Amino acid sequence: MKLLELQKSAVDLYKSGTALHLVGPPGVGKSDSIKYDVRAALSAAFGEEFGYHDVLLPTVDAPDIRGFLIPTKDKEGHPTSFFTRSAILPSREYLAAHPRGIMLMDERNAADLLTQKAVAPAVLSKRFGEEYLPDGWWMISASNRVEDNSGVIKSPKHLVNRERTLNIESDVLSWSIWGESHDIHPMLIAFAKQQPGVVFTESVPKGEGAFCTPRSFVSAAKLLAQAAGVDNDGNPNMVIPQSGILSQMVAGDIGEGACAQLMAYLKVADDLPTIQEILDKPKDAKCPDSLSAAYAAAQMCLHYANPTNIDKLWTYTERLKKELQVSVAKQLVAKGAGVLLNSKALGAWIGKNRTLINASNF
Repeated sequence: MKLLELQKSAVDLYKSGTALHLVGPPGVGKSDSIKYDVRAALSAAFGEEFGYHDVLLPTVDAPDIRGFLIPTKDKEGHPTSFFTRSAILPSREYLAAHPRGIMLMDERNAADLLTQKAVAPAVLSKRFGEEYLPDGWWMISASNRVEDNSGVIKSPKHLVNRERTLNIESDVLSWSIWGESHDIHPMLIAFAKQQPGVVFTESVPKGEGAFCTPRSFVSAAKLLAQAAGVDNDGNPNMVIPQSGILSQMVAGDIGEGACAQLMAYLKVADDLPTIQEILDKPKDAKCPDSLSAAYAAAQMCLHYANPTNIDKLWTYTERLKKELQVSVAKQLVAKGAGVLLNSKALGAWIGKNRTLINASNF
């Protein structure tokens, strides 16, 4: 399942009441999608703010989940015992203020076997020792895959049988839409679209050192955006300066190989028109010949699109390669939630190319 599909299915999944386990490559956005996008979708659907609480499961032990067993005596003086309150639960005040919410067990399959066994009552019935989460809370776990060389062990079968497991795919479209909504620099989104194999690696390298995932790529993107700065209107400068020191810092995020490809790509900014040139003369503004620069130009149009300029930006987009037109159209629909479809030019193009859009993976 792709993260966009997860967000769209969030309400149905929540209403089913079954605990959820997301399994996918490291750094693909599983945790952030739950914390921000799924939570936002549920809050909007139910008209109230969903609570959120997470725990990095490998950092806790079984007693932290169920509580510590304390010996005592009952009213008649007979020996007995009780569990202390679980250390990983939200406060009672927070739970009272949020009758609905999400409890995320992050990196679950990297926890030791005893800790995972202690999670079973929480997954099955939201029970933590002697206390239960409110009925409106949803148990979700997130894990990397066994083959990702990230210290993961297989889940106990009795735990797997108590939850719904969804395999999360690396998905450039979901990430691109997320990147636009989180102010990732357009040049970095364009690179991810053109070189998804670099950003969305299918396997984790066995050697030591930094490597590229969407998570580490975002870290590099923030550093590069800071180096680029903004213009007088607050828009990001498309030309990102390059230096040996900056390259070393980026390589510290995504590894030397990915860094070399990224820094080479960023040089195409010299072939791009400015956004003002596109808006002033969409039929005459510079249109890049190279595919790399064309991806960047398409992303510029996406980044700046709004109901007041969509006609001009779409006029320019139709001068780009067909596959880029499809990619931009799909993301404009997702970004604008229908508002941008007021553009007659865009609406007409979508009507003529609906089959092509549905068949596209962009």
